[in-house]
Amino acid sequence: MAIPDTMNAVVLEAPQQIVYKQIPVPELEAGWVLLKVGAVSICGSDVLRVWHGHARVLPIVLGHECAGTVVKVGDSVDEDLMDRRFALIPLIPNMESPISKMGFYSSSPGYSFIGSRINGGFAEYVAVPATNIIELPDDVPVDIGALIEPSTVAYHALNRGGGVKGKSVAVFGVGSIGLLTIQMAKALGADQVIAVDIADHQLEAARQFGAHETVNARDSVASESIMAMTTYGVDLSVEVAGVPATLMQAIFSTRAGGDVVLVGNQPVEKEIKLDFFEQFMRRQLNMHGSWMSYSAPFPGIEWQGTLDMMQDGRLKLEDMITHRIALNELPNMFQQIHQGGIAYRKIMVTF
Repeated sequence: MAIPDTMNAVVLEAPQQIVYKQIPVPELEAGWVLLKVGAVSICGSDVLRVWHGHARVLPIVLGHECAGTVVKVGDSVDEDLMDRRFALIPLIPNMESPISKMGFYSSSPGYSFIGSRINGGFAEYVAVPATNIIELPDDVPVDIGALIEPSTVAYHALNRGGGVKGKSVAVFGVGSIGLLTIQMAKALGADQVIAVDIADHQLEAARQFGAHETVNARDSVASESIMAMTTYGVDLSVEVAGVPATLMQAIFSTRAGGDVVLVGNQPVEKEIKLDFFEQFMRRQLNMHGSWMSYSAPFPGIEWQGTLDMMQDGRLKLEDMITHRIALNELPNMFQQIHQGGIAYRKIMVTF
């Protein structure tokens, strides 16, 4: 197919200034491919970059939860990739870093990231290293392929906590990543999954996605409810909300010797009380940070494992998509999200 010189894109030009406009189609470096974007969804981090000035580079085309078709290949790339569908793997590691050589690619200095440090998928085309794509089977639609990336975040968090097979798991905060964590925990063989949130409609969604029990933390003390459900506490707590009070409840809800995984970004201006550390010590807990979704060898078991679970039916992601919009509707959708006028799980831009 003929590739045009320009394309439609949604560009973040400054904080709170996101516009639909024409920009040049990316040029390809050796080893890179050009994807014609088929679907791309909004991540919570995209919202933060638009409205809270978290973008590292401006102007920037956001969008890293993305899938599409290879329509052009750069030098030294196998032409057999042409016309095949792939999901985008957004982290571009610094493979020379000693930290990357340990397998902690997203913790290493010097990495790049498609959709935050270089232009991403809120456009008709996106340029990607050929090492940063994973092929979609014929029976995986392109919009579901775009949800591989956020699903791998949930998978990575559970892996950081030592896995879940045969364990009890509590998930604190059931937004989109929390819902994916619940479904992933069940798919990976957890015996008991408990969802904690303060919104009844989110807890209803958690039950739909496989939670065995739910706790509304507005109506009761979450840790007390979880202790009543488990006797000694859960084996693994996953904190997704990014709230200090929720982190404390995760500590109190985890059995002695259990594991706590931190996924939600805690607000930097808040303080953690000293009894957090006392409880952490007394319970002899293991705390794990989880950042993105990568392990060795790059990109890691999270990516192929997620794809396998999508294919064999253990992961059903269709119900994660609550809205479908066109690219030119994206700036207005960001405005609606910021104003709090829309309840959503995943908002999918399709082409």
